[in-house]
This record gives sequence, C-alpha cells and structure tokens, in this order.
Amino acid sequence: MKILNKILNRMEEIFVTIALAVAVTLTFIEVILRLFGKSLGITHELVNYLLIWTGLIGASIGVRSNTHLGVDVLVQNCEPKVQKLTLLTTTSINIAFSVIIATLGYQHVMKILTFGQVTPEMEIPIYIPRLLIPIAFGLMAIRFSQELVRIWKTKAEDLIVSAAEDILEKEGVKR
Repeated sequence: MKILNKILNRMEEIFVTIALAVAVTLTFIEVILRLFGKSLGITHELVNYLLIWTGLIGASIGVRSNTHLGVDVLVQNCEPKVQKLTLLTTTSINIAFSVIIATLGYQHVMKILTFGQVTPEMEIPIYIPRLLIPIAFGLMAIRFSQELVRIWKTKAEDLIVSAAEDILEKEGVKR
C-alpha cells in the first residue's frame, strides 16, 4: 500500500508541476505572439483547463499534506476526546462530500460522452476536461480516508500536539 501511495503522490506532484509549467509557458508565448498580431488560437482554453486541473489536483495534495483550510479555534478549546470526535466527524463529512461529487462528476461525464460535443477552441471531446471532477474528488476522497485512518489511530491527547508539530516541521522549526 505504501508503494501505491508513493506512486500516487509522485503522479499528483508531477502532473501539477507539468500542468502549471505548460500553462505559464503558453501564456508567455501567447503574450509575445499577440505583440506581433498573432495567436495560437487554443491557448486561452487550454490554459484555463490546465489551471483548473492544477487547482483541484493541488487540493488533493493539500489534503494529503494537511494544508487544507480549517478553522479550529473552537476545537482547540475542547477536551482532547471532543477534539478527536470533531476531527473524525468533519473528516467523514469531507469524505462523503468528495465521494458524492466524484460520483456525480462520473455520471455527468458518462452522459456527455454520448453527445459527442467538443470544446470550442481545441475541438477535443468535452468529456476529457470534465474528467477532472471525478478524478480530483476521487483523489480527495482517498486522501481524506487516509486522514481519517490517521486520526482514528492517533490517541486523542496526541492529535493536536502532532498537528502543531507538523506545522512547525513545515516551517522548518526544530524542537
């Protein structure tokens, strides 16, 4: 399982890096071409899709590295067992949300697959960019599930301490 997780981690990181680099490069090229009255024609649409893919796959990376947004001011003032129960509940809700959106996204892709519709500029099948929804939210469901297991296995007293240590480690502070 660890090997599969490492492969998935690396694939996410490589995809986001390449997609962002291509988006920036295409945007730069398009700006230069427009100075001369030219255009590639597909840049706007492709860059939009790449940035959206980057953002949502990046959200999965954020869940994995526990850098997603969270408001824990109220949770910090509760007993450790209440904190753990709150984390388990909110993570379960995140899993349910991600699974629902991934499922609906998959159903949407399957519906539009039958229409044969293409994108306006690139003229590729529209279902290709729309695959992002089931893929990204499926990845987030996996990442939230991993987080749920981690929370479940961690003692209530160690949860907030380990979260604080993770933040300090990311900032380069050593204890």
